[in-house]
Amino acid sequence: MNNENATSSEVRELVVEAVASSAELMANPAVRDRWETNSALDGMSVGALAAHLVRAAGATIAYLDRTPENVVPDKPLLTPVTYFHAAVDSPIHDEIKKVSLAESSIGHEATVEKCLALVVELKDRFSTEPESRLVGALGGRLLTLDDFCRTRLIEVLFHLDDLANSVDAPTPDTNPLGRSIVIEVLIGIGRNNYGDWAVLHGLARAERSKTKVFPIF
Repeated sequence: MNNENATSSEVRELVVEAVASSAELMANPAVRDRWETNSALDGMSVGALAAHLVRAAGATIAYLDRTPENVVPDKPLLTPVTYFHAAVDSPIHDEIKKVSLAESSIGHEATVEKCLALVVELKDRFSTEPESRLVGALGGRLLTLDDFCRTRLIEVLFHLDDLANSVDAPTPDTNPLGRSIVIEVLIGIGRNNYGDWAVLHGLARAERSKTKVFPIF
């Protein structure tokens, strides 16, 4: 199956499920007990990682709110692949750790409640937005809401796994379609950044691989 052809409702439901799984994991006492200790991500505490996950998912609502419903593109739309290419070069990328640490200061319980509220908000908002809805990200660059949801799957699922590993908990068993979409986008990023042979070598000929295929997270 070509996961780019996943229906609009499927992609949106996958984001809601991933955020719900994140809230469930965040409620784990192990996350509370290790809130201020180092996470699996260098330079980020467990609390900062949890706060970053919530912010990454919540960006969907923020971008919807500030993008007019009738916005007209004046340049080609971003895709999930070109979005991440632009995101890595964005100045905000350097501020993520500081912002995440600051937002984790509300504490464990409040962050869990924030994540649970986001699940409800995303579900309600997605039910009212048409398939044609665009959102502006990265300085107003436009992409479809459903393609932005694909980028959120990458953020949320990776950081869900990061959070689980940070507290020695099993990674939640989310819908495999979500992971398939993530894999497909990552392959696209690798092809865009390094070319097809670098991806093929990275996947099946490690002895010939000269670079990491996906150094984006």
